[in-house]
Amino acid sequence: MAGAVTNQSTLAHQARSMDRSLRARVVASILGPVAWLSFTLLYVGFWAKGFSVFQSVIVILVSIIILAGLMAALWASFGMRQARWAWGE
Repeated sequence: MAGAVTNQSTLAHQARSMDRSLRARVVASILGPVAWLSFTLLYVGFWAKGFSVFQSVIVILVSIIILAGLMAALWASFGMRQARWAWGE
């Protein structure tokens, strides 16, 4: 009987931990693109004066690639943790 209580307690703790982890990832997924959009608007408005159109497009494309990589790493780690949890490890 004590093992069942411990197991339920452990599962409840894992669920709370997963909720915090998921909440942080959702917030980062919202704030990341907002920060990127802010950066691109500031860049185009103030800092891109000396660059050609091609150079400005390259800077924006590189920033999109970096943002996509960060978001992919953020969610891939969560997905791998969920896959491991689903298999009972």
